[in-house]
Amino acid sequence: MDAAVAVLQDAELKSMKVVERDEFAQAWRLLLDGKAAWAARYTPELLTAFGQCVEVAAQEVKLQHLPKSDPAASPVPSRRPGGPGAGGLDTFSLVEDADVTQAIESSRLLQQILPRVEQSLAELDSLMSSAQGLTNVRPELNPLRPEIFARVLQDMLASSQPDAAILALWIKHLAGPLAHEIQKLYGRIIHLLELAHVQAANYRVLQTPAGRASLQRRNGGGDPAASSGNGGHDGADTPPYKQPSQYADLSNYEIRDELFQDFLFHGGSSADQGLAPSYYASIQEELNALTASPDSAAAPLPDSTYEEDAGHAGYRAMPAVDRPVRMVDVSSPLSPKVWGAYGRSRERAIVRTQLKKEATQVGQVLGLEVVRKLVNQVAQDPRLLVPVREAIVALEPSLLRLAMVDPRFFSEERHPGRRLMERVAQRSFKYNDEYSADFAVFFEALTRAFNELNALAIADSKPFGMVLAGLEQAWDEQDKTEFQGRQKVLKALHFAEERQECADRIAFDMSSRSDLDNVPGVVLDFLFGPWSLAMAHARLTDQRNQVDPEGFGSVVPDLLWSVKRDVTLKRPARLIEMIPGLLDKLHTGLDMLGQSPRENEKFFESLMKLHRPVLKLRRLKSQRDAEESGIAALAPEELPATPEQRRAKAAGQPWLGRDELDAAGFEDTLPTAPGELAAMDMMDDASEAMQPAAMTEPPVALVPELAGPAGFTRQEAETILMRLRTGHWVDLYSKHRWLRAQLVWASTKATLFMFLSHGGQPHSMTKRSCEKLIMQRWLRPVNAQAVVAQALDNVTAEAQATAQKHQENQEKQARAGGHQDFSPSAAPQDEFETV
Repeated sequence: MDAAVAVLQDAELKSMKVVERDEFAQAWRLLLDGKAAWAARYTPELLTAFGQCVEVAAQEVKLQHLPKSDPAASPVPSRRPGGPGAGGLDTFSLVEDADVTQAIESSRLLQQILPRVEQSLAELDSLMSSAQGLTNVRPELNPLRPEIFARVLQDMLASSQPDAAILALWIKHLAGPLAHEIQKLYGRIIHLLELAHVQAANYRVLQTPAGRASLQRRNGGGDPAASSGNGGHDGADTPPYKQPSQYADLSNYEIRDELFQDFLFHGGSSADQGLAPSYYASIQEELNALTASPDSAAAPLPDSTYEEDAGHAGYRAMPAVDRPVRMVDVSSPLSPKVWGAYGRSRERAIVRTQLKKEATQVGQVLGLEVVRKLVNQVAQDPRLLVPVREAIVALEPSLLRLAMVDPRFFSEERHPGRRLMERVAQRSFKYNDEYSADFAVFFEALTRAFNELNALAIADSKPFGMVLAGLEQAWDEQDKTEFQGRQKVLKALHFAEERQECADRIAFDMSSRSDLDNVPGVVLDFLFGPWSLAMAHARLTDQRNQVDPEGFGSVVPDLLWSVKRDVTLKRPARLIEMIPGLLDKLHTGLDMLGQSPRENEKFFESLMKLHRPVLKLRRLKSQRDAEESGIAALAPEELPATPEQRRAKAAGQPWLGRDELDAAGFEDTLPTAPGELAAMDMMDDASEAMQPAAMTEPPVALVPELAGPAGFTRQEAETILMRLRTGHWVDLYSKHRWLRAQLVWASTKATLFMFLSHGGQPHSMTKRSCEKLIMQRWLRPVNAQAVVAQALDNVTAEAQATAQKHQENQEKQARAGGHQDFSPSAAPQDEFETV
C-alpha cells in the first residue's frame, strides 16, 4: 500500500487534468485512511482462505486412497464457467453490473500477478502437492496460489464500497508490489520445503498411445519389441541389441552436427538411439591417448588458489574492482591442495572420456558435450571471482556423472544440479575480493562441498539437492546477525518514512486553517516542517489512542495567535502568561523528535522578535508609545507569509534524526555526511528535507586514490540509479576501501537509498549523492543476472553461429560445383528425394 500511495501521489503531481488529479488524490488518501484497518484484516482473512483450501485438499487425499470401485472415488468432472458448450440454458443467470465489474478487476489483478510469479509457482505447486500427500501435482489445491492473495485483497478493498474508478486505480497500483511480495514468499517456502527434504510431486500426463510408447522407450521399459527397435533398454550395464540402421554414428561427431543442435534446441528426437561400434572404437583411442600422455601435474602449479598470478605484478595490491580478468576454462590447471586429483585437467578429461565410453545412448553423449561447454562458459564469466570459476571447473566430474543419468538437467531451471551452480554463483556476488577473509570462509565451505560431491557415485540428483540445502543452511546461519541488524535499521527507516507521510498530511490540514491570515512566513515554515513532524511522531508512538497526543495539536492555535501583533498588543497579559508554557511545549516536542536546539535556532530567534513589542509594553509610558511601537517597520521575519508559503508541500524525502542518520550509515560513505547532503540537496531541489549536523569528513573530491575523469553525465547516472532494485549489488567506495554492497531499501519516492555491505554495515545516501558517486564511478552497479542461463545462451549462440557458418559453406560449395551437391544439409527436401 505504501508503494501504491507513492505512485498515485507521483501520478497526481504529473497529471495535467484536474479531474485526473482529483481521482489520484482521492485514491491515495482513501488508501492511507484504510491502511491500518486493512493491514489488521488481511492476515486473518488470508489464513481463513488458506484453511478452506487445505480442507478441500484433505478431501482429495482421502479420495485417492479409496478403492477405484468405490463410487466416492470417481473423479468429479471439472467445470469451466462460461464458454461455448459449457452448459445448457439452465446454466445462465442474471448478473449484477457490480459483479461483472468485480470479475473484470479480479481478472486484471491476476493477469498482472501471474507472469511475475509463474516460474516459482510451478515449483511450489509440485512441492506443495507432495507435502499435502497428493500423488500428482494439483495446482488448483495449492492453498498459497496467487488467486487466494488476490481474491482476499480485492474482497477487502471492495468492502469499503469505493467508486469503480477508485477501486480500479487501487487494483492497478497494488498488483505490482503484491506480486513482488508473493514472489519473495514463494522463494522462502520453497527453500523451507527443500530443507525438509520434500520431494516434488510429478504432473500427471494423459498420453496418446504413441506418446505412451515413446515414454516407455525413454524410461527403458515397456514393450520389448518397441525397446529393441528404438534404442530403449532395461538396464544400464549392457546396451540392448539394436538393428544397425538404428545406430547413430558419432565417430566423427562435431559441434555443428544436426544431432547436437536438435538436442540443444528441441530436446533431441534421436536422444534414445544407440551408438555404433565405430563410436566406441574412436572413444577408446581417445582414452588410450589420454592415459598414455604425461601427467599434467608435472607442470608447476600454485600452492594456493589465492596465490598471486605471476603474470600480473602487484595483482593483489590493486583495487579489487580494477584487477584484470584472469583466464579460466575447462583445461585450466587448478590447485592440487584445494581440489586434489581433479585439480589436474588430464584427470578431468579422463573422467569425461570414460563416461563417453560408458554411454549407451546418443542423449548421454550429447548431454556430456553440453555440460562440458556449459562449464567452460561459466568458467569464463568475468563477473565471477577466479576461485569461484575454478570451483565450477573442479565440479565438472560430478556434473558429467549427473548428465549420464539425466542428460538434459541443464534445461530445467529448478533442477538441483543447475540450481547448485546458480546459487553458488549468486552467493559469490556478495564478495568482490578473492583475498578477503570473508570470502575465504565462503570458499572453504564451497570446496568441502564440491569435493564431497566429486567423491560420490551419482545415481540421481539427490546429492546435489542435499549439498545445496547444506550450503543454504550455513549461509542462513551466517546471515542471521546481519539480518537482525538490517531489520532494526529498516524498521527505523520505515518509521521515518511513515512519520514523514503523516507529517505531510498534518501540514496539508494545517494549511487549510482559517486563522493563517497575517501569520509570518517563518512561523508557517516551522509549523509545516518541524512541528508537523513532532505531531506525527507523537501520534505514531502514542499507546493510549489519544485525540491529541502530548497536546501538540493545541499548541498550533496558541502559536498562531501569539505572532499576530495587532491582536497581542491589545491583550498583552494573555501573551505574557502564555509564552512560558508555549515555549516549554515546543521544546518538548522537538526534543521528542530528536532535533537539537541549533536546528531551530533561527525560528526561536524570530519568535522572540515577534513577541518583543508586547514584552516591551510594560516599560512604555503611554498608550501613544505603544501605538508608535506598533506602527514601526516590520523586520523580514515579521512579514506575513506569501501565498506560496501558505501552501504546504510534501517533503521530497523523509526527515531523519541524528540517531537515525547514524544507524542508517549516512556518515559512513563519502560524500554523504549529513551537512553536505543538506547543502547539496537544497541547491538541487528545494523540496528535499534538510539534514542536521555538519560534515565530519573531507569531500570525496579530495580523496587522492580516486583521482580520474568522471564516468557518466548526471542524466546517465540518474538512469543507472533508477534501474537499481532492492537486492541488486554494487561496488561502493567507502572509508578508502572498495566494498561489495547490496541495495536493501529505497524510499517510496526514490530519494533515499540504503545499501548494506558485508557484516551488515549500512551505507545510506540521498539520490543526489548516489548520482554523484555514479558519475565519478565510485558506485558501480554489478551485473548479477543469472549466470547459468547466460552461459546456456552463449552455448546456444555458439551452436547457431557454427551451424549457420557450416550451412553457408555448404551453399558456397554447391554453387561452386554447379548445384550438384545434393547432401541433406545443402539440398531442399523435395530435390533430395527426387535424386
